Amino acid sequence: MSSVLEVQQPHSAAHQDIRVRRYKPLIGAVIENIDLSQPLSDDNQRTVRQALVDHGVIFFREQELTPEQHVALARIFGTPIRKNIYLPAVAGFPEIEVIAHSEKTQSGGTDNWHVDVSWQAQPPKATVLHAQEIPEGGGGDTIWTSSAAVYDLLDPDLARYFEKLKAVNTFIASPKKHALADLLSGYDIPEGTSEDNVQAGLERVRDASQKFPPIEVPVIKTHPENGRKLVFVNEGHTSHLLGVSKTASQSLLNYLYDLIKTPEVQARFEWKAGDVAIWDNRQVQHYAARDYGSARRRIHRITLEHDGVF
Repeated sequence: MSSVLEVQQPHSAAHQDIRVRRYKPLIGAVIENIDLSQPLSDDNQRTVRQALVDHGVIFFREQELTPEQHVALARIFGTPIRKNIYLPAVAGFPEIEVIAHSEKTQSGGTDNWHVDVSWQAQPPKATVLHAQEIPEGGGGDTIWTSSAAVYDLLDPDLARYFEKLKAVNTFIASPKKHALADLLSGYDIPEGTSEDNVQAGLERVRDASQKFPPIEVPVIKTHPENGRKLVFVNEGHTSHLLGVSKTASQSLLNYLYDLIKTPEVQARFEWKAGDVAIWDNRQVQHYAARDYGSARRRIHRITLEHDGVF
């Protein structure tokens, strides 16, 4: 039984004859013939929720959404929360964080494969992105990989071995630790104060490290809605495996990370302004490509609260 939050739409919500089209063989789906600016019928809501569970990440092309409509869409899948209080928000809508990258603002993302906030005991359930501004020259794609499809690549004996192991996830595990201070420093950086800004970011890293100590997580978890087993360690937040030597830990993790980067279990999405992407943070990992130089990329993000079942 699905544990997602049920959201009642007005009785006037018209049923839309939507179509779910597979995006890649092992991950992703495009939802077609749908207008997200209009209230969705109960049946339409069930369809898009099930598509997310079945495919891990779903896409909606060229949707014109106000902040209110973005929030209403997110509530179909869960409860919006503020993921990063240091990032700017849309005026009047604290649930919506602005992810913006350009020549002067390179913060707002973790540029390696990761599960969002998996250094917390209760990581977010899902994320809803709405593209606002995309680099004119192209670039800025987001790539998702299916953690369940990664598990399916494992030799059965090796899979059983990994199911016995636990890993340590921590806020400062990333091999790109220099990005953490930038991530927690926000965007509004007055000229001439970059050093102060970096120090503020570092202080926030220290504060977050104390608030969120390392946690133990199973290497293999089971999705609560589709029952699929999946690999839950990730390059961005996993520091080591427990119960094995340091050398063995890194070798085993590198093996899993290589599988996560296998193209056959991935979906790469080329953004256009207005596009919406929603991913199930429990069963996919993602990577944002930073290949657009000084061009601007601006996306609105709503993160959905952990629902207590994973």
